[in-house]
Amino acid sequence: MTRAITGSPDCSADCSAPGAETHKETARAVDMTSRFKTRRCMLLVSLQSPAFWAKARPICYDNITRRALRLDGCNTSMIIRGQIDDALFTPHAPVKIRQGCPAIRVAEGNRKTPRPVRLRSAPATAIRRSQLVRSAILKPMLSLGLASVIACLSIAQGAAQPAIFWFNDPVGPDDTVLVTGAELGDVTQVTVGRIPDRESGGVDTSMLTVPVLQVSPQSLKFTVPREFERGIYQFTLTASRKTLSGRLNLPNVYWVQGSLGDAVTPDGSIQLFGRNIVRRAEHASLDLTPVSGAATIAATFEGGDSWRGRFSLPANISPGTYRLRLSNGAGGEHERVDAGTIEVKRSPAVTAQEFDVRAYGANGDGAANSTRGIVNAIAAAERAGGGTVYFPRGRYIVIEGLVIPPNVNLRGEATDLVNLVWPDFASPPEALIRGTSRFSIEDMTLYASNHRHVIAGGFLDGDRPAPDASDIRIRRVRIRASAFRGPFDLEATFRRMSDINRQFPYSGPDTIRLSGDRLELSDCDVAGTGRSLYLFKASNAVVARNILVNGRFGWYSITGSSRVVFEDNQVTAGDLQGNGGGINTLSNAVSASENVYVGHNSFKGIYGLDREAMTTDGPGGYYYGHAKTGGAQQVLLRDPPVQYPVSSDWTGAALLVVDGTGAGEAARVAKFERDPTSSQIGLRLDRTLQVALDATSTITVVQARQNYLVVGNQFEDCGVAAQSYGTGLNHVIADNTSHRTGGFFAIGLFYNHFQPSWQVQLLNNRIVEGNIYRAGASRSVLSEESAIGVHAYRTDIKPGSPPLVRAIILRGNRLEQDAHIEIKGSLPNAHGVRDVVIEDNFIGASRVGLTIDDGVTSAIERRNVIERRIGR
Repeated sequence: MTRAITGSPDCSADCSAPGAETHKETARAVDMTSRFKTRRCMLLVSLQSPAFWAKARPICYDNITRRALRLDGCNTSMIIRGQIDDALFTPHAPVKIRQGCPAIRVAEGNRKTPRPVRLRSAPATAIRRSQLVRSAILKPMLSLGLASVIACLSIAQGAAQPAIFWFNDPVGPDDTVLVTGAELGDVTQVTVGRIPDRESGGVDTSMLTVPVLQVSPQSLKFTVPREFERGIYQFTLTASRKTLSGRLNLPNVYWVQGSLGDAVTPDGSIQLFGRNIVRRAEHASLDLTPVSGAATIAATFEGGDSWRGRFSLPANISPGTYRLRLSNGAGGEHERVDAGTIEVKRSPAVTAQEFDVRAYGANGDGAANSTRGIVNAIAAAERAGGGTVYFPRGRYIVIEGLVIPPNVNLRGEATDLVNLVWPDFASPPEALIRGTSRFSIEDMTLYASNHRHVIAGGFLDGDRPAPDASDIRIRRVRIRASAFRGPFDLEATFRRMSDINRQFPYSGPDTIRLSGDRLELSDCDVAGTGRSLYLFKASNAVVARNILVNGRFGWYSITGSSRVVFEDNQVTAGDLQGNGGGINTLSNAVSASENVYVGHNSFKGIYGLDREAMTTDGPGGYYYGHAKTGGAQQVLLRDPPVQYPVSSDWTGAALLVVDGTGAGEAARVAKFERDPTSSQIGLRLDRTLQVALDATSTITVVQARQNYLVVGNQFEDCGVAAQSYGTGLNHVIADNTSHRTGGFFAIGLFYNHFQPSWQVQLLNNRIVEGNIYRAGASRSVLSEESAIGVHAYRTDIKPGSPPLVRAIILRGNRLEQDAHIEIKGSLPNAHGVRDVVIEDNFIGASRVGLTIDDGVTSAIERRNVIERRIGR
């Protein structure tokens, strides 16, 4: 349990002097500089003085609360709380802590609050115990004037080659960089330099040595020098056996999406999604080089930001395959990165024939049955090989479902001039309009009472996708479909609700459901009885500028999909029992849901069920247990898979190494393999792991939920604004605004399976009004504050259990009132959360402020501003 410091009866007068609990200057944490570990080693060092060894002073220590209070006398102040197990300073041989030494909390640079910023680290694991080296280190330290107690030290042993798995960006001057990897405890030095921009003439900047923070075998941290300008930075990690390097703020392309999905037309556009896509718009560029070796062609930059860039192609570009090279505008030519390949090809030919429904017997007077005329016009278009079935102005009565063949389009004169009207069916068809592939519906309004699905595209029946379904477009269509329209008494309402719930439990029917490749839903206004939108196994989909109204028990669902752009939509509930929605793997027919952009949408007025405006979801998994490397790109399972795997298809699932050798590395399953003679199960991966797994390695294999960008959205009156719930990898939740919602969360949990949350960044989000009612991650609380939270929900509370959450960044968030930051990892003997950076956040008036429980290890807090505590 986290406790606030209120004072100490054992401190000297200096510690109780005025301002002793105020620390407005930014300091840098310097524990772990030489990677030795100690217990109850309480000292502080000024980094701003060149003679910082001589400037070190012991801190005040509260024997009752077991909290270190403050150091007086340093040029830069740092406050440390808790028992320290990470090293502070020594020039001598590296040592490691013995098993069982306690954890640390350090405060650095928070302002306007007595609550310190903290570093928190856990004891190193799998450490060989040997003789104490107290005298070998204590004497030199005392000769430098360091007064401290040193215990729990043991000699560090040789290690395997270090490796880098991941590091966070974007970052700027004085921002903290978290690096995860293997054998990083062997790193003795970190240097950082800024890569010059093109216009600077390419003059190299000097590499500066920076302090190493919270170094451990699995991670370390450092800060970008504050004197650097913004740009691309090079860093180098020096270890005894190997030197590693990386470049910060380079484009990290998650996926590429052309105007034809995996392809693009001449004069079409290419969008690139990921991190650091555009940093200096005036210099951002995309080059296309033909694989045939012809001259490189420059695309035209149309706009973008850190998370997305849009480029247009010249009309005279030749068809063919092109390699993409992206520069985000920062750095030089060497900072241009490969972004894959794309096919340039002509738009498919469109049949220009038009079939007017009135010519085939339809009557748009709003009274006559027009079904037969519409069906005849559709049949004529099919016989002609395709075309447009045209609806002039009118109200067309339809009494059965319509089936659209491939290459046939339904188009009205205008959305407000053409109405298709269905009666209140006693037994409605499966869908009012359906087709399997290559069709469109444009410029009309659809009315229905009792209904199942309204528009279904890309399905054979039920949830069974049509093979090779593609090219379905719904544009400028208004839908008003309510199974409860009209004067229903209570008994009739209950009967209809019961009937709908039997057919569509927990969701209601879908107003629009689509599956396949190259899907578009744009500029529509959709209100139905259940879910407003269901995307299932969709790829290269664009859902833009729509009004999506969920009905009773309804929600929007992006399930098992990849390369989806969901932007500029308005999402709300038309029923007080309507829900929100999100991205998920809620199907045993999918193994992944990845590469989804949710940007600049409005989510408002969601009061039913979980009230989640944008969540990720999907329980279960395939395997949790020990594994070892079997060969190139192969892992052998050493325990049985789960009895009831979440899906029979393992291809595309995520493999995450959660403990032991290789912990922190992730890959994707390319193939499931079983030896017929030995029944040994192996997994072929999409790449070779950097670190070979051994007898200590534990993995989890789950449906992949990876690379979600939730950016620039507005949330109002929802239970949770946006969260990563369960398995999450490489998500970004940034630049969003919340009014009266539970807030923003990254949650790892045991969700019928071990589901980690890794490498999630919550950046520059804003909570304007934080008071909430029956909302948040737990809806059992009647009234509470909003939060930005990192949680580990555990059921396996066993000492030494691996963390569910690792590598989380909370930076630049602004919580204006009645909101707080909470990091909850469960119990101290089974840390649920590892490696969190909490930096440069503003917390206004709040009852909580900032809290980190004892189930969190290796957390660093810097440059946070925490205003007054309400009620304190």
